[in-house]
Amino acid sequence: MLFLKKIISILLCLTVVAASFAACKSKDNNKVDKNADLVEAVNEYGFESVEVTDKNGKAVTKKNGEKVTEQVAVIYVKDKNGKTVAKVLDDNGEVKKDKNGKEITVKTDVDLDDTKNAVTDTTKKGKNKKTTEEKIPTTKKTKTTESTTKKKDSGEATTESDVTTIDYKKDKVPTISEAVNSKSKKAVTFDSNDQQIVKSMLEVPYLYTDNYENKDGVPIALATHAALWMAEREGLNTSTYASGTIVLDLFKFFGQTVVNFKSKCNDEGKNENIQYVKKNDTFKITDFENAKQTVTLKKIEFIGNNNYYLVTADVKGAGNKTKVQAIIQKNKLDIGLGFSIKALKWS
Repeated sequence: MLFLKKIISILLCLTVVAASFAACKSKDNNKVDKNADLVEAVNEYGFESVEVTDKNGKAVTKKNGEKVTEQVAVIYVKDKNGKTVAKVLDDNGEVKKDKNGKEITVKTDVDLDDTKNAVTDTTKKGKNKKTTEEKIPTTKKTKTTESTTKKKDSGEATTESDVTTIDYKKDKVPTISEAVNSKSKKAVTFDSNDQQIVKSMLEVPYLYTDNYENKDGVPIALATHAALWMAEREGLNTSTYASGTIVLDLFKFFGQTVVNFKSKCNDEGKNENIQYVKKNDTFKITDFENAKQTVTLKKIEFIGNNNYYLVTADVKGAGNKTKVQAIIQKNKLDIGLGFSIKALKWS
């Protein structure tokens, strides 16, 4: 069991990426590295809690002397000695460097050799804790609408404000069938903000084209639609996106790595709007996708374990698909979303 820091810490360990051979580029991008039979770079992302310091490098503390911390996005990699290192990422998903050009790392309890299951997280709960608010995500040419279900009188969501803390070895994402047949699940009511976010995520254009279970991984074709939607939320005035930005956004949306998305996007993605450019390790996005399906939430049920919920909704504009069941997880991978979609079944 991992023992993590107390204040607002998020630690995510992902399924170890399956092997997929790819040629590695040399620095000039024109020659093939002689170590061509290496597994494509593992994209293991997460969040670590670090102490906040002032301009003099001194730790910032609260009135009670408790040190202030903040979350930073990291990528976990193995160093030459086989030790797991957490490298801090910037807003573009690239590794940050200090003024001397050295990559910035932070302490971590993660061991990539021991990440065969999902995650363990610890957080400190507090009634007066403030959270950062972001604009509710919307789809291209679609206005945000009020939730179709009632808002609780208290105005608060029934979801826990913090991620449940359990031993990561016991953290198992249920299948749709297991969730539906669970006798312990209980109906809950999200507040209008959470409902709208879940609705928006299920309305990602063409998300209805694939089903998936967490244990089987995310279909590449499905990931391309989520990648476009997440990239649109970045609000960047560009058609070229750093590969780290896209890969990290997918990690946030699905709560797991989309295995070898870079090497499979062009061949299996079935989407001309987004293409991986190997030469400079970027994604080229020519257009975002217009709204397609609409979703009306009918029921949300808590299914326990690590803050998982079963969502049942009616669907329109998705061809012959009229219903969707999804397993979502409450987490802090993306503060503007607050959820990841762990499984989908359209019918």
